[in-house]
Amino acid sequence: MPPKIVYGKKATARPISASYAKFLSPEKDAIFTKTKNNANNVDDETRRPAKTTEQRIQDELAALEAQLDGLVIGNERTTHDEVVGKKTKSRSRKVLEDRDANTVSKKSSENTKTIQKAEMKEIVRPLEPTSAPSTPPRTPIAKPQKKRSKPTTSKKKTQLPTPEPTAERDDIYTQYVSPLLPYSDGGRITTFEQWSSELEPLFEITKIAEASFSEVYRLSAISATTGLKEESVLKVVALKAPPAAPLPCQTTERAIRDLDGQMKKELEEREEKNYYKSHVADVLSEVKLLQNLNYIPGFTNFRDLTVLQGRPSSSFNNAWKAWNKARPRGKKSYFPDPSKKTSYEDTQLWAVVEMQDAGMDCEKLMESEGLGTIWEVWDVFWGVCMSVAKAEETCQFEHRDLHMGNICVRSSRSKSNVMQPVIKDPLRRRFRFTGLETTVIDYTLSRADIVAHQRTPTSSPSALSTTSPSKSLLPGHEVAYLDLNKDSALFEGDASEEYQYEIYRYMRGVALYNNPLQCEPSPEPSTPATPRRSPRKNTHIRFGEVPETPQKSLLAAEKDTNVWRQFHSKTNLVWTHFLLHKLLNHLKGYEPEHLTTHDIMANVELGDDASVPGAALRVKKKAVKLHKLLQKVSVLLCPVALGQEGSLGSVKELVILAVEEKWLRIGDVSG
Repeated sequence: MPPKIVYGKKATARPISASYAKFLSPEKDAIFTKTKNNANNVDDETRRPAKTTEQRIQDELAALEAQLDGLVIGNERTTHDEVVGKKTKSRSRKVLEDRDANTVSKKSSENTKTIQKAEMKEIVRPLEPTSAPSTPPRTPIAKPQKKRSKPTTSKKKTQLPTPEPTAERDDIYTQYVSPLLPYSDGGRITTFEQWSSELEPLFEITKIAEASFSEVYRLSAISATTGLKEESVLKVVALKAPPAAPLPCQTTERAIRDLDGQMKKELEEREEKNYYKSHVADVLSEVKLLQNLNYIPGFTNFRDLTVLQGRPSSSFNNAWKAWNKARPRGKKSYFPDPSKKTSYEDTQLWAVVEMQDAGMDCEKLMESEGLGTIWEVWDVFWGVCMSVAKAEETCQFEHRDLHMGNICVRSSRSKSNVMQPVIKDPLRRRFRFTGLETTVIDYTLSRADIVAHQRTPTSSPSALSTTSPSKSLLPGHEVAYLDLNKDSALFEGDASEEYQYEIYRYMRGVALYNNPLQCEPSPEPSTPATPRRSPRKNTHIRFGEVPETPQKSLLAAEKDTNVWRQFHSKTNLVWTHFLLHKLLNHLKGYEPEHLTTHDIMANVELGDDASVPGAALRVKKKAVKLHKLLQKVSVLLCPVALGQEGSLGSVKELVILAVEEKWLRIGDVSG
């Protein structure tokens, strides 16, 4: 510390006070004297000329250069202001000049500390020459290295192996939906907003229905040339989140106090939202089914699959709100409002299946007072039966969810309305009185064999024979199905609320025990007690005895086998029973027996039979006959009858019976 200067007086060195000296031992006094001498030496060095200091720095730089195996260190001189402004001073020069920190002012010391903190972050690397604006930088010259027997003491940074690149966040979602991408037209993931922006200028988007794990929208476009509406149906399926997808708390930059607790909370929320979403494998199974059934009459025409990511666009949000607002109380949507940020994350994945518009579903049609005549009921019932029968023969198809909402109806006649269709030539026809065409949709729970080379069902009635399936359907082939054992709630619905829930249990009884009404295995048959034999020697040696196979072992083997992968054609009969039950109940009060001839003849066109005497009366008799035939079929499809021996085994057998009994013509089945 420099001596204190008092203005007006001569500064003199202050001797050590006696009060301080009495606390110093001889040993401590020697140390104090040595420290003071060193401080004086430092002061002397600061008073040396700059040339001597610069020369000493150059010498030490040369020595350091030799230790670094020949690397040249630039000796360009830079001023202090240039060092502070550009922060380009080399590490070696800074270390050497830090030893002379007493020669700079207090402000320079602070700037030097700032430089040191910045350079502490640099990795150890070969030293580079400093640059000065007045002199161009000198190119380092590498000197030949000498072989040494011992390792040098110089510190060199070893080259670490290059780490494998971390998987991008987008790759997690691409890999997750990779099974679906080959079936998609684009073959990649598209953002929901971009995909929707291409549709909005050309189509009107409306929501029309909901399924168990999907929402159904309609695209309506008006052609500028013809003025006709060209419509498609979009089945929008939300996919479950990938297991490796990061949680929101893992992607945020802000600090979280209880990270484990927050992760647990977000995992529970994700599991709750995944309940109404679908697995990728389930969507893939349905897409394969769509392609497999594409050429069978009466099944929807599959057009395209699109994989999307992101939150739904405003057009779909508005369509959802309009549909939900029009629903009566108690029948609102159980899917979340897509416009709310809490409903879906920005990384949500979607599978959008585009199909041809199949018309109005039977549930909505009956709610609108449609399907109110025996002619319509007859055409709808047998139309569905023929489609299912051909699918059974082609690929061992089971729908497993054939309720009224999964049967769509449209008119094949240009001037006919599905609400009030025109009945043509009722005395000459046995089918297609109304021109209504049925389409079976929604194969989420369905099962079918995937045929390698799809063929159109033959037009001859032999296609509905009882022959065995073709070689392409042998065991070991690919099967598209959904394991219904994973969702036990499907079989736990309240049948008093809706008869449909009982049908699921009937279907399970057929799959497990070939009896719709059986829900438990049959009891073991009682065997008469045999007298106990006396023990014999060598009882462990047995010749020609059949090993015992307890019934419990058989039941365990049955339980381990995936029963829903197998083909159970009688489940289709259970659903046709449900379909006919709904149609006949809807016809109550309008049975042909209770209607007048005038009511029967409404919307009837007799054609050439108009001049036949008593034609109107004959039309009524025909209507009464059709109603009685459907009642007879209803008895054959009763779950009690299906559980008995000799009952119908498939819908294919039912259609063959209708042809044999001349309820239908061969041309009706093959057309």
